[in-house]
Amino acid sequence: MFANVNIMKLAFDALEHASMKENFSDFMNQLIQKAFDLWEFKDFESAIEKCNEFIEWNSEIEFVHLFKAMIYSSEQKFGLSQNIVDGIDKDAYEDYELKIALFISSINHFYTDKFLDALNFCNEFIKLDDGTFREIYIIRGFSNASLENHKEAIRDFKIALKDKNQIEAIKANLAYSYLRNKNHLKALLIYRKISKFYPNHWKVQYNTGLSYFKFALFKKAMPFLNKAEVLKADFAGTYLTRGFIYLKKGKSELAHNDFLKAKELGAEKNYEIIMKKYYHKY
Repeated sequence: MFANVNIMKLAFDALEHASMKENFSDFMNQLIQKAFDLWEFKDFESAIEKCNEFIEWNSEIEFVHLFKAMIYSSEQKFGLSQNIVDGIDKDAYEDYELKIALFISSINHFYTDKFLDALNFCNEFIKLDDGTFREIYIIRGFSNASLENHKEAIRDFKIALKDKNQIEAIKANLAYSYLRNKNHLKALLIYRKISKFYPNHWKVQYNTGLSYFKFALFKKAMPFLNKAEVLKADFAGTYLTRGFIYLKKGKSELAHNDFLKAKELGAEKNYEIIMKKYYHKY
């Protein structure tokens, strides 16, 4: 469990860093963002395809190869993941890319029972880190424990537990799983508590609004959907959900504006279904 959470967290931070550094074109940025979204929905094969499509356009950006390695690691294809990392010239890495490579390697080696190697990669990562990425101490703690280095493992776990946000991050992932599994009540009960911990995380804000929407609590849903729009204006789901609220409130013009916006962002099929099956009813 910790590997998936940590890889996604590091990947999100790295994606923002890479986007600013490399100045991706809109098309290439959409490819890598789509790969991230597909990965988050555990559609690993499609996520890899998007990475490969990016690499066909530009194979010289090491971050995308590392991103692909992260997806394979998350899919528990640790050998494929490590082959990618090992195949990249280490001298070409930026510092943040080296950190990603070390982190992926620590995960891959830990899960293939190469605990000493995993420990060494953790130590190299920690030398480069400014102390903010405490999740690495979870991996090092497990590696130390597996090597019977229990005093060291205890120290590592204590450091990891200082990151209070990790608790809320796990809750956020749990709520998302409940939502995807259609257990909307449990999702809502968690999201309404943790949304305050992530006021600038658009997915948490959106999913909180969506959870309220599922129970027709439209007045409570709207502030979260509006915040999600501010944080990520190019996400079609926000406009689809908010459009339905406007529709149910009898504000058909506002609803249609949101549905059109969603269509512009790629939700053409959703738009057609809504206009055919729902819009005329209101």
